[in-house]
Amino acid sequence: MNKQAKTIDLILVNSFAPRQRIASDAALENGLAVIRTYLEDRDFAVYVADEQRVSAVEDGVPTWLSAMLRSLVKLQAKPLINRYKMLLLLFMLLTWPLQSLALACRQNYMDKVIDRLIDLAAAEQVPFIGIKVWGGAPFAWSKRLSIKLRAKLPETTVIAGGPHVKVYGENVLAQNEFDLAIMGPGEEVLEELLRLRKSVTSKAEFIQRVKDKFGPSKLIRTGHYSETGDFYARSFTVPRYRPTDMIDKVWFHTLVDGLGCTWNKCAFCSHTRQNIHYTPRPLEEIKEEILAMTSRSIAFFRFSSSETPLGHGRAIAEMILSSNIHINYSMFARPVHVTEETYHSYRLMIRAGLRAVFLGGETGHDAINDQIMNKGVVRKDIIDTIHCIKLAAAAEKQSCQVVLSMIYPCPLIPGVTLEEVFQANVSLLQEANPDTVIVNPPGVFPGTTWFESPEKYGFTLSETHVYDWMNYEYSVLKPIEFWKTLNYRLHDMDMKELLKESGRLNRQITAMGIPINISDDYLMMSQAIGYSSQRDLFDFKKQSFVDILSGTSPYIQDITRRMNARSADLAKSNPTDDTSSTPNA
Repeated sequence: MNKQAKTIDLILVNSFAPRQRIASDAALENGLAVIRTYLEDRDFAVYVADEQRVSAVEDGVPTWLSAMLRSLVKLQAKPLINRYKMLLLLFMLLTWPLQSLALACRQNYMDKVIDRLIDLAAAEQVPFIGIKVWGGAPFAWSKRLSIKLRAKLPETTVIAGGPHVKVYGENVLAQNEFDLAIMGPGEEVLEELLRLRKSVTSKAEFIQRVKDKFGPSKLIRTGHYSETGDFYARSFTVPRYRPTDMIDKVWFHTLVDGLGCTWNKCAFCSHTRQNIHYTPRPLEEIKEEILAMTSRSIAFFRFSSSETPLGHGRAIAEMILSSNIHINYSMFARPVHVTEETYHSYRLMIRAGLRAVFLGGETGHDAINDQIMNKGVVRKDIIDTIHCIKLAAAAEKQSCQVVLSMIYPCPLIPGVTLEEVFQANVSLLQEANPDTVIVNPPGVFPGTTWFESPEKYGFTLSETHVYDWMNYEYSVLKPIEFWKTLNYRLHDMDMKELLKESGRLNRQITAMGIPINISDDYLMMSQAIGYSSQRDLFDFKKQSFVDILSGTSPYIQDITRRMNARSADLAKSNPTDDTSSTPNA
């Protein structure tokens, strides 16, 4: 007799945008896989809806329209047309109606996805919908889904979580567009909420029970975002990716190597909303997760902690090497006072597969980094750390590339001009010579020192500042001068002038022969398919930009196929983990 299918207890949804925003948007969705794995092990039925896939950006758009858009965008990228602004403007004007039509087609498709999810929830009488909320267009789509679903299925509870909630917290709930929100790890608290819902007969009674248990706020803080630092976050779960999870995805896995940051004091950083400083993850758990992934043909990893301290990074590398594990990985790091131990630590990590480092430098002006950023590092630390990584890579005869992140323009202090900061940044880049640079305009986010004392730093924020930024749509692969402007100021500059100034530094960096806006994960993976020189990176930026601007995906599909093949080949060389060698069907 066939076993009857279990009724769905929870639908997990990955929010998405009409266009791909960065090349790694379609990475494996580890967060939702973790929640599904954890809850399925406790006999709950979970359905994951994930439209964030490499070629999915073309869904809903007629083939002829995509082809025409791609041809026009490729023409815009030609040097002859770029040389003449009026000619470039003409091509942009010709493209605009097609862009509008393509985006309308995508929005129509996204609305149909909402309808399908509501139909599924209605058919299965699903009590919970959990949405992983990303910023910008995905946030707008998440709100549409929630509002429409609650109107049609008033007894279904909609819970927001994910990166956007971690940044904006209770503000996500300000317009009553979601029933609840979880700020931090969600798997353990969702188990509690699911059991609580089964104990009552109505949504109203359930919401009251939630208030009785967790307090009056509809925002539930867990893990490092809670007062104790481990509220409903007492363990790590190794996700089980299914074959369907990996279709049309970039095969790199985001691995939690630890939580938080050892410094946790930067004035601009939303990660300071975490109440507990850095906590390393046990090495045996990291090893178990790596082997579980390599058994599924995944050998590329991005370490997720705000910072992987050298001591923990070295310990992970020693574990990898002693276990004869073969992977490539990237990580976030802080600049440090370089010593011989620093050099040998990086050599060890590179030997173990470290291929890219995301380094937060912020500025080349020491007084600004000290009094404005509260970064805890000096210019020499940034330069020496980058040089140390490059020397360590050369000694290991491997490539390990560095992404340097900066904030410009930025608040100033008496006696220091913006031009002096600009020149200090240029000088820093000339001396450090990172492989790629990401320049961020100054954002003022809730819970940060900048947000708590904006006047002290020269910011003028509107009454709707949080709401405006929470709904803001941007793309790191879109020229920064074309970003939408909001009503906020820094010193005597409005947002348009701030973006123009950021664009000035980006142009200077490009003129220095350094590519901009390429993330560490793609640096790590692109090396595996032979993209190692700056010329390669410029070509990658150009080709992927055509895909993103046209809403098509042939180039990113091609490099994804090559990267995934390399991942599978590398994974085959690893020890077999008998407990996880067979993916769930």
